[in-house]
Amino acid sequence: MILSMTGYGTGSAKKSDIAVTAEIRSVNHRFLDLHVRIPREYLFLEGDVQQMVRKALDRGRVEVSITIQNTGSAAFLINSSLAKGYLEAAEALRHEFDFQDSLDLKSLLSLPGIIQSRDTLQTDAAGVLPDLLIQSVQGALEGVLQMRRCEGEALRTDMLRNLSSVREKAGLIHNMSLNSAAEILAKLRERISQLLPQGEVDPQRLAQEVALLADKADISEEITRLGSHIDQYHALMDSTEKAGKKLDFLLQELQREANTILSKSGNLEVSRHAIAIKADIEKLREQVQNVE
Repeated sequence: MILSMTGYGTGSAKKSDIAVTAEIRSVNHRFLDLHVRIPREYLFLEGDVQQMVRKALDRGRVEVSITIQNTGSAAFLINSSLAKGYLEAAEALRHEFDFQDSLDLKSLLSLPGIIQSRDTLQTDAAGVLPDLLIQSVQGALEGVLQMRRCEGEALRTDMLRNLSSVREKAGLIHNMSLNSAAEILAKLRERISQLLPQGEVDPQRLAQEVALLADKADISEEITRLGSHIDQYHALMDSTEKAGKKLDFLLQELQREANTILSKSGNLEVSRHAIAIKADIEKLREQVQNVE
């Protein structure tokens, strides 16, 4: 199954004046690189978010942003006990290191946790948070998966086009290779006639040399393996498993066969088509980089 690693989704849930919003973005990456941003006071919920994402997604750089709000009141409160602790610590440092400045109100209010929205201090509504979090993250994941499926279909269409091009060129190379022995014989006769214009060549010895050269230049196995790899590629795209890593491996094998054909063949047309195959494989490689 072809799923893209590019996706975006949002989800939200609300109950008892508590609103939770989840936003998820994903792009291509070799492995699952997960980053969760959640308000400091709700870090205890981060593990639940990670677990949900890891069950749904296998690869990609995934960024999750969680917002939790109290929609019933926009008031802010001062955490007096925390502020007192900051002031006492600052005063102790001032005396110990003989600092001249003291902690002023502006600096105090900018410290983490001093100003809190009313919902962060209300514990009676905190019990609904896990359920709201699950609903919002599930909604965002559904959006991500939907986009990944749509992108995957587009990738599949492009890959099928490039695979067809590779198969077509491999067929042309195969047809050209059928006459390789005759071409080798003609070239060898011409070369011998240039070197030994008056000499006679033993036909049997000439046939042996042609056979050896033809065997070295034989690319039938490479053509067969190219076809086999293309068939496996099609099967993986049609299977239900996530195939990104396997497709990447198959492309390495396709590239290997194309390189071997180039190294064996002395035919310019065959070389031209083999280079074109390598170009198609490179296009496939770029596309596979975004397949989960």
